[in-house]
Amino acid sequence: MFFLMHENVKVASFNVDAVENVFDLQINPKAVVYLPYGLDTEVDLVQWLKNRGIPISRNHIKKELAQLGNITPFGLMLINRGLSLSDHYWILDADNDDYTWEDINCYTNNFRSSMSIDLTDDVTIKDISNKTNFIPSASLKGDLQKKWIIDTDNIRWLVKGNSGTSARQSIAEVIASLVHREQGFSNYTEYDLVNLTHDNETVLGCMCKNFTDINTEFISAYDIISKGKKPKDMSYYEYFIRLCEYNGLLNVRPFLEYQILTDFVISNSDRHFNNFGVLRDSKTLKWLKCAPIFDSGNSLFYDRKYIPVDRKLLQLEVTSFKKKETELLSYISNRFIIDLELLPNHTELLSLLHKDTATSEETNERILRAYEKKICYLQDFQNGADIWSYNYKG
Repeated sequence: MFFLMHENVKVASFNVDAVENVFDLQINPKAVVYLPYGLDTEVDLVQWLKNRGIPISRNHIKKELAQLGNITPFGLMLINRGLSLSDHYWILDADNDDYTWEDINCYTNNFRSSMSIDLTDDVTIKDISNKTNFIPSASLKGDLQKKWIIDTDNIRWLVKGNSGTSARQSIAEVIASLVHREQGFSNYTEYDLVNLTHDNETVLGCMCKNFTDINTEFISAYDIISKGKKPKDMSYYEYFIRLCEYNGLLNVRPFLEYQILTDFVISNSDRHFNNFGVLRDSKTLKWLKCAPIFDSGNSLFYDRKYIPVDRKLLQLEVTSFKKKETELLSYISNRFIIDLELLPNHTELLSLLHKDTATSEETNERILRAYEKKICYLQDFQNGADIWSYNYKG
């Protein structure tokens, strides 16, 4: 038997059979408040458990799982007790464990990394095996190779690579950080470039400090909008804001508007519901604030060989509250929430783009022209134009 734990609270019990089916799951009626937010039924919780592991779509994950004895993502997650550095849930093996949260959590205990890439001398890594000989990276989401590490100052960092030979995703993360920093916006996650070794080659990746800690945990927007039933006449955008306000967060709208406009500038195509959300106090469960902006790497046309020009830039599709980037602008009530004069200039961006040796100078210039054209469109937007209604051929 296993227990799903929230810190030292037994939230539910369940069993797993030889083919990894979860069965006999029972929610502790005295601990319903500790269920992962957005879940109401045993069926929901079973699916949540099955989705706790690494996505099978992640780069190179099948090879890595084969090297571990053809284990499944769910099996790897279970062996590592479902530990995470995003929330305070974990899995207790009732037959074999005598752990408490204090013994096992990855915020105050050492842990092992799992991704096959290693940092160079840019950072010294403690990859320590001790009583908590677990891998919190086994619960990381997303398709990019990534892992948690601990540096010499005992700080937890997330390190990740790119989806292809280009380093544009990592560079885009750093450019997004530059945008927020120059805007004077504080609620974001700072990314730094770092050299990684993979298959005996040096590649450029990025890393950021963890934004949760022993006192706080992350609730994704996906979990939030899964709660209850959205009114038919209400958008998911407004529904998300309503639920945040119901839980005491009153400054969500300006945060989302800022996030939409800065994503527009860097052409972030993937602000899906799992890469933004809120932070809550893990003891009181009180919602504290919007989680800092993070995971902006799918930007600057990272996966495109040809960069759109002119009004084709107003036809970009995204994964977000709307299907098209410009449609998101219809949610904006304060068009001046970002200062266009403070956006990074041509020289600043080019110096970062040059760090990617797999991208040509011509492509870099096209990226910059697209970036500067997007700023021109935002000037129109701030001058009152509803640019989502621009004629495509106009």
